[in-house]
Amino acid sequence: MRASTVVAWLLGVGLLAALIALNHPAGVLAALTALGLWLPLAIGFHAVPLLLDVVAWQRLFASPPRLSALFRIRWIAEGMNGLFPVPHLGELLRAQLARRITHTGEAGASVVVDVTLGVATQVLFAAFGLALFGVAYGGSPLLRGLLLAIAILTAGAASFYFLQRAGIFALAAAVVRRVATPVRRWVDVEDAAALDRRVRTLYLRREKVVLAAVWRLAGWVAGAGETFIILYGFGHPISLADAIILESLSHAARTAAFVIPGGLGVQDGALMVLAAQLGFGGEMGLALSLAKRCRELVLGAPALATGYIIELRRRNAATA
Repeated sequence: MRASTVVAWLLGVGLLAALIALNHPAGVLAALTALGLWLPLAIGFHAVPLLLDVVAWQRLFASPPRLSALFRIRWIAEGMNGLFPVPHLGELLRAQLARRITHTGEAGASVVVDVTLGVATQVLFAAFGLALFGVAYGGSPLLRGLLLAIAILTAGAASFYFLQRAGIFALAAAVVRRVATPVRRWVDVEDAAALDRRVRTLYLRREKVVLAAVWRLAGWVAGAGETFIILYGFGHPISLADAIILESLSHAARTAAFVIPGGLGVQDGALMVLAAQLGFGGEMGLALSLAKRCRELVLGAPALATGYIIELRRRNAATA
């Protein structure tokens, strides 16, 4: 793990700890404990957006694998992304696990395109949330910062797409082989070039890509249901529009701060500021954020354990 990644993770942890310490920790904890059965309901509801994301991913395959297998892989990868202090490590694991259930060589390319569609549709979702926010709170000083976050997302999605069309993986492999001698034997330029070709081929299936994007966007919208359920459990029922504002713009802030694993402190701070703007108070926004973090832990820990068991069985079978 690089030192910069550790520093970024520690910075995020410190920021989150500071937010909790400076915002009446006892009151936030009391709000969380008062959720009662609403918390497991919100945790269980996460299966809905997760399933929609998996359906989007499945649509990218020429010969789609079983939905249940892809769901398990996506769940494990999401757990790793949420709990490990290494950005996007879960996507590498997702490609590796998917390779074992498909023999068409599409696993890696499907993950690359799915991630790209995820960011692209998140831009649309964030723009919709920003439009709702602008209509209701047009004079808010937050608009400039929110526009900046969406601009970063847009630039990132566009850059990643055009780099894929230019053969980014073969180029990256060639650079690594040139400058990183210790890992040269694990980097194959031909394999990277083959991945570039598969990615470009996948983009040519425009109908599949568009359909996958629609499902991906539906997953983002469905995620607002978790926010709605949690705030309802807190005794602060909100409109669907406000739930979309909170969900879309806090996720935009988290993704824009991609250098900090899990958006620690960034997503939480964004929810605090947005909740205060919407009239719920910063403490309620922090409680909402911690409830979401609780969901990441409750679902992520068994996901990682499942991934470990799968890998252990594979190694045992290979050595048998």
